[in-house]
Parts: sequence; structure tokens; C-alpha cells
Amino acid sequence: MKKFLSILFITLIFSNFCFADEYKYSQKYLQNKNHFSISKSVAENIVKKMIKKSLKKEFGANFDVKFEGYTTSSIKKGIFKSIEITGKDVELYGIPLPYVHLKSITDYNRIDYNQNPVVFLTDVICAYDLLLSEESINNALKDSDYTKVLSKVNKIASPFILIKSVRTKIVNNKMFIVIDYNFPLSNLHDKSFVGQSDFQVADGKIKAKNVSVNTSYGNIGLNRVINLINYLNPLEFTLDLLDENKYNGNIENINIVDNMVKLDGKIYVKGKV
Repeated sequence: MKKFLSILFITLIFSNFCFADEYKYSQKYLQNKNHFSISKSVAENIVKKMIKKSLKKEFGANFDVKFEGYTTSSIKKGIFKSIEITGKDVELYGIPLPYVHLKSITDYNRIDYNQNPVVFLTDVICAYDLLLSEESINNALKDSDYTKVLSKVNKIASPFILIKSVRTKIVNNKMFIVIDYNFPLSNLHDKSFVGQSDFQVADGKIKAKNVSVNTSYGNIGLNRVINLINYLNPLEFTLDLLDENKYNGNIENINIVDNMVKLDGKIYVKGKV
């Protein structure tokens, strides 16, 4: 009995110690206490330099990084309060971006940085906004995956019309979609069709609106043009290409400002339980 009580006592002490240690990293403890130390600022700067170096290595561009932790020990555990990343004139996955900004809006985030790629241990929500130039979109449309989009559209349009390529022009804050096509059943050379469209966010998707067509291209029904632009949607494709990791995100606003497409929204990363 004495041995049993000894083992029980030691087990309780060990359990309480582990609980107390883990409690120091809990959301309740970190958010409800003031934590000040000189070493925390040093740790935050080290993390910022590491993130900048990693982004430079991955994308070959310089990013401005802001990072805020709670305590030195929690930072070492992969716990942080917020992170903010800003890039100008950078290239992501072969797409040049004039501006990209990402900021966490959850204020308790935990990751396992010992794994490659990093594993998120808590749900993380980030707000983003970015600018797409005409070059950004056209570079994305050169990607081999866009041929799959064209193939789907051509299956619907076959055998009457064959779309060869799509490109965009942005002039006076208006986007023009230039579609190169031909008629497979004729011997005519390739032709180009131009439609002008604004865009809106509807049900989480980018949709064409206020579409107009140059009448010199013939009497083409406006509804057909709207459907075609939505099928070919160059903006949706560009965003999908940028989202290489296929995170769960949404688009909240879209505008064309200074001949740039301005987008913002949220990205939701599910933590591993």
C-alpha cells in the first residue's frame, strides 16, 4: 500500500507539472496576462529574419514582415499572436504581382514548424488584398492548366467554334477580354473577338457584369457573351493559380483602380486537431 501511494503521489506531481507547463502555452494564459521581456523582442526579430529569408529563397523577392508573439518560450513552441507580410513587385508561381498583403486576424495561432511543410495546429484566418496587372493575368493564362479550361469550353461549343487563346487588356479602368477563335467547319483564318466587362463577387465567385460587345463583331447575343466570359473567367483562374495550396478562402471585393484589379478577402486554414 505504501508503494502504491508513493507511485500515485509521484504521478500526481508529474501530471500537475506537465499541466502547468502546457498551461503556460494556452490561449487563456497568454492572452490574459501581460508578458514583457527583452528576450521576446530578440526572438521576434529572429523569426522575422527567418521568414524573410525563407520567402526570399522561395520566391526570389523581398517582403516586409511584421511578427508579434506572446513570450519567448511560446514563440519557440510555434505560438504567435499575429503575422503580416507585404510584398511589392514580386512574382509568385510565375505571376508578377504589383502588390500583395497578408495579415492574420486570429490572435492565437500555433504551428508545428519542425514538419515540412509546416503544420497548423490551430485554425488560422488571414485577411488578404492584392493587385493584379494586365501582365499578371496574361501570364497566368499562359499556364498549361488554362488549356484544360479552354478544352471544356470547346467541348460545349464544338463543332461550330474553336477558341484558341484568351488574353486581357486593361484600359481606362476597363477590362477587355480578347478571344482568338476560328470556325473548324470553314477554311477561314483565326479571328479575334473583344468583349468588355466589369466584375462583381456573387456567391463567393467572380462574375461578369455590365458586359458590352463591339457590334463590328456581329450580332452576338449578350447572354452568350456573359456566359462565355464566366466560363473562361481569367480572374478566377489567376487566383486559383496563386492559391497553390488550395486553402479555403473567399473573395469579398473586386474593383479596377489605376488600371489594376484590386481584390480582397479571407483565407481560412483548418488546424490539425
